[in-house]
Amino acid sequence: MKKNPKSGSRRFNNPFPKAPAGLGFVRGDLLVDAASAPSQSHTAGQGFEVRWQAEPGRAGLQVFHATEPERALWSTIPGSAFVSAAFGTDSFEESRGSFAIHDTIDVLCCHQTVEQVTIAWPSETFVAPKRPPSQVDADGVRPGSRGPCVIVAGCLYSDPKLAREQFAAFRTLSSSSSGPTAASSPSSPFYHPSQSHLRLESRGCLRLFSQEQRVAVRYWLVFFECRDHQLGFSVSLQQPARFETFCQAGAYVVARASSAVVPEAAHDPKSRTTTTTLNRSLSGDDFESEAREHGDGSGEHWLWSEAPVSAFGRRAVGNDGAEPRRLHSFGRKRSFRRSISVADFRTCSLFDKCLTGSSSFLAELANAGRVLTPREQQLVQLPRLNRIQITFSSDPSERFFGFGEQFSHFNLKGKRVPILVQEQGLGRGDQPITALANMVSNRSGGAWHTTYAPVPYYITSQMRSLYLEGFEYSVFDLTRSNAVQVQVHAGYMQGRILHGKTPADIIRQYTAAIGRMRELPAWITQGAIVGMQGGMQAVRKVWQKLRDLDVPLAAFWLQDWVGQRRTSIGWQLWWNWEVDRDHYPGWEQLVTDLRSHGIRTMAYCNPLLAPTHEKPNRRRDLLAEAHSQDLVVTDQLGSPYMIPNTSFDAAMVDLTNPAARTWLKNILLDMIQTGVRGWMADFGEALPLDCSLYSGEEARTVHNQYSELWAQLNREVAEEWEATQKGRRLDEGEDEDEKLVFFMRAGYRGSPRSSTLFWEGDQMVSWQRHDGIKSAVTGLLSGGLCGFSLNHSDIGGYCTVDIPLVRYRRSEELLLRWMELNAFSTIFRTHEGNGPASNSQFYSNDTTFRHFARFAKVYKAWDFYRRQLVKEAAETGLPVVRHLFLHYPHDETVLTITYEEFLVGSEILVVPVLDQGHKRVQAYFPRGEEDDEWEHIWTGNVYRSDQEVDHLISHASFKAWIEAPLGFPAIFVKAGSEVGARFKANLISAGLLDPR
Repeated sequence: MKKNPKSGSRRFNNPFPKAPAGLGFVRGDLLVDAASAPSQSHTAGQGFEVRWQAEPGRAGLQVFHATEPERALWSTIPGSAFVSAAFGTDSFEESRGSFAIHDTIDVLCCHQTVEQVTIAWPSETFVAPKRPPSQVDADGVRPGSRGPCVIVAGCLYSDPKLAREQFAAFRTLSSSSSGPTAASSPSSPFYHPSQSHLRLESRGCLRLFSQEQRVAVRYWLVFFECRDHQLGFSVSLQQPARFETFCQAGAYVVARASSAVVPEAAHDPKSRTTTTTLNRSLSGDDFESEAREHGDGSGEHWLWSEAPVSAFGRRAVGNDGAEPRRLHSFGRKRSFRRSISVADFRTCSLFDKCLTGSSSFLAELANAGRVLTPREQQLVQLPRLNRIQITFSSDPSERFFGFGEQFSHFNLKGKRVPILVQEQGLGRGDQPITALANMVSNRSGGAWHTTYAPVPYYITSQMRSLYLEGFEYSVFDLTRSNAVQVQVHAGYMQGRILHGKTPADIIRQYTAAIGRMRELPAWITQGAIVGMQGGMQAVRKVWQKLRDLDVPLAAFWLQDWVGQRRTSIGWQLWWNWEVDRDHYPGWEQLVTDLRSHGIRTMAYCNPLLAPTHEKPNRRRDLLAEAHSQDLVVTDQLGSPYMIPNTSFDAAMVDLTNPAARTWLKNILLDMIQTGVRGWMADFGEALPLDCSLYSGEEARTVHNQYSELWAQLNREVAEEWEATQKGRRLDEGEDEDEKLVFFMRAGYRGSPRSSTLFWEGDQMVSWQRHDGIKSAVTGLLSGGLCGFSLNHSDIGGYCTVDIPLVRYRRSEELLLRWMELNAFSTIFRTHEGNGPASNSQFYSNDTTFRHFARFAKVYKAWDFYRRQLVKEAAETGLPVVRHLFLHYPHDETVLTITYEEFLVGSEILVVPVLDQGHKRVQAYFPRGEEDDEWEHIWTGNVYRSDQEVDHLISHASFKAWIEAPLGFPAIFVKAGSEVGARFKANLISAGLLDPR
């Protein structure tokens, strides 16, 4: 992968950049032989059934679970190709953690044959799941193939005519008692030279393919049961082969074959005709002498045989005066070709082995005493196809949810969803801020799909679900009404199909495999977390005011514990993880004073290190230390890879290096020793795609994984510290089972297994849909389906822009409405934003102070239920904040909701005010299996799905307009529920609700 030089180097960039180039939706032919692959049904493992229909024009696969034999969990499009592959190259643009990947396809094999559908036991097939033997799921279950696997095998061709010709030859051969079949001769996708006579050639270089060449590859699609209700699948490819057309018949050039084999192949007694070919092995000194002997003085050299001359050859007279022969050139770089002439190679087993160029063939040569030179190794090996697509059907009315935290849309049907961890950008499509951000820094505005925490997983309105394993870049193309296409940028694909009858069932299955978040300690949900900056005196002043208002507090989150610096976007931190003693003199005493009142202290860190030569009071220079010990990510030349942020650059700790992990863990443990009991573990999404890593892995493969590595490191720090506290004498205000909490924004599929808490990153301080208060709700609900069960947003948002003509500043109304919103999330935490002086703050005036106090108490009033939900999240993976789809999946109106309303657990319905100036909202009351009744918390009015009921109104309706002035958001509890009764009692006790 190479970097596009456009990134951020211009003074002004395109404010409306085009979408990155990509492969697009691929369609291809499907060729089926009912004789070799008749219609059949097989059991995969113990609980799944795979059905194959071979009827012409309707051929395809379907997957069922034994408990629901009539409902397909996954099915292909009848008569259409369902596996395809490609060879592509990609480049990327990067700007401050945002990435755009441009994909260029050199060859596409989308014309598929199905030659065999069969079963095999895991020990009998070489296409078994590619996972380490020690790998287990998060709950300790070792995924494996229980019972038989179902294997679908065939070939993929780049040219439809070639596919038809070769498949016709396959059918002829497979019908012959002595001919090869897919089962007995799976090494080559070629069964006949075809009427046009083809040349097979390959070279050990990346420029392998061109538009004129025709390529084929053999594939295997395998279904295997991983565990109950989870069917694994994998797609693997053999090494590809390439054809080119000759003008005359008779020559087949095999470049990948060893020169030692060419004479043997030409003189194989099974071959019907042979001609003179190379008479000795050309390698080492022999190669050089041959080059000199037949050089023509131009730097290009020739080898020949007596095969007919093709349009791609040259006529020449040899040194012995012989007649014109078939010549093959090789240049100064020794990229030579070797040829044999075989009229019919179908029965030539040795030649067939030459075609495959497989590792088993190399082993045969080695066993026969042939020592392969490095040059021959290079010739034999081909770059494999590095894109795989799998295509399957979708009902036009089916909705697709999930894909991690998606901030713009809850239903992704009709979209093309890339799965790449990255900075979400500034605006994400909201204007004019997105265009302005793009203009200043290339593509830094982001787009509707950019997200810190994408996940290759979905759940649909028809209870279908699938997720990919691995960390490679992938794309889910949902742009067709009747089809889904999943593309992985790798030569291998593996994933799982999940079975469940309800959304909750599927979430339980999914999170059992990928991991669930551990239960939060009680201290962090007992009150508000006050996010502040400004130093010691500012904190003590605000704390005193909050005590006067009797605000329930869980913690002070002091992200500027390391000191502040002024940058181009406002105030940021010194990324040098130690207490700034000038900014917080007496830090330990402040921590102690807060703790004596039951209030914890939280801090901030990330895996980047910035230069500190301009910071006079630093005690350690962490970047210099890490550089001297080779602990940071490097560029291709071995120098620290400095990543642009705003007005400064930073280096990223290489978490693939065990020494770097130990070093950074010790720094975090030093932070904890100062009294910190929680922290924001920021970033994790910015690993450059072209950097070098200690592990030697490709950065593009580790990029998505880095966020998981960062979460794992923080979890290890937390657990190691917690282990040291067991049995220790408790200090004042400490719990017997003291737990640490860190919260993250970057994540991938397995992040919930390690992270203790998530937050949604940096929303704009705006009312807009794609990157404002509305996006905070959408991200919370979509992430909740994907295992991000304990999540929240910054109250008021973060990103502030305050320059002439462009002002995004947090208004008081926005701040107050965001307080009302977050009073019904897992965590109630404020943030000043990157421009505190430009934003309304909870401490700005008496109104904001009192509103904050009111909703901190509202948040406290349902803590009893929150503790139940946090425990449930740890046990089942169900989120605290839920889209109505989880409990009302068959209500069509529910399926159209994006951010307009949500559930807390199953007992509280929230309809927030998300538009400026609005003082009422339209609430929808969902239709369940029972007619749920919902009681308005402030008035006592009761509503149900088919009737609106109070003392004055009684008419059929699913929706109702609810008054929601500031301080009284539209909150409902299930009428008659214990949760509702206790919540109201707590509100009355706190003086927030008049008893009725």
